[in-house]
Amino acid sequence: MQHTILKKGGQRGIVLLMLGLLAACAQKADAIKLSAHQFSLAADRAITSLDDMRTAEFAATVQSKDAQEAEFIANLNDFTGILTANNIPILINPDTITIDPDVNAKWQQDMANLRHQYQQFAVIFNDMGEDTLFGMGAIHKAGPILQKLRRQLATLGQTLGTSPPVFLVRRDALVAAINKIHDDKSTPADTRTGQIKAWWQQWQQLQADEQQSYHTALQDFVIAAQLGAQLQNQIANYSKISTQSVLKDIEDGLTFVAENQGLGMKQLKHKADSMILQTLAGQSDTGPTTTTK
Repeated sequence: MQHTILKKGGQRGIVLLMLGLLAACAQKADAIKLSAHQFSLAADRAITSLDDMRTAEFAATVQSKDAQEAEFIANLNDFTGILTANNIPILINPDTITIDPDVNAKWQQDMANLRHQYQQFAVIFNDMGEDTLFGMGAIHKAGPILQKLRRQLATLGQTLGTSPPVFLVRRDALVAAINKIHDDKSTPADTRTGQIKAWWQQWQQLQADEQQSYHTALQDFVIAAQLGAQLQNQIANYSKISTQSVLKDIEDGLTFVAENQGLGMKQLKHKADSMILQTLAGQSDTGPTTTTK
């Protein structure tokens, strides 16, 4: 989490620095390049959140070295078979599952392909300002591609909304643990109560982690949707808007994170659903005409 915060803080600092430089040279083409880059970064974060959720669904609870050692000793004492290189990792952490390598490889390739699409979109703007038409060729090319990418993000966000994350491995491990506690009638009452209380705290933490993962992913998809709609508006009205207008939009985009972090889950979910439906229906493809600021 701290690494993510630092990463986002670093990206914000870079954008602010570039805003300062652009304000000095006041070139609209360079400003919209930055706007496209801002959207590309936001889309990448949304895809990363989706990838992180999938990883967490199949990840076992992280244990301390002492806890791993104690569990291995207990599992080894109960084991009656022959030790092999394949079953030792299971004795160390029986909750770990192995995902089919082909399935996992396909998922990773899909994620890489998604990221590449948004990175390539930002590349469209690299040559803006170098041709005699003031970048209108790149603008005309970028508009339809951006519409497609925004609808793609909306579809991914819609899937996320109907299937919140469930950390399957951790849940299964906790269910097995409470069953073991429940079935062991020989445990003294006070010890049993302590075990149940410890289990309850782990269950509450699991639900909190699932909720936080969902909240973060929704935030990232909403931010990407907001920046995408803003950029679509800039592209549609490129000949009418000023450099200062684009720079102001970029600066406003930096506040989206704080605004969405302040929303509760119900508010954020409502906002996400509304933006997704509008994007899929094509109602926010161009947005209102931006006036010169």
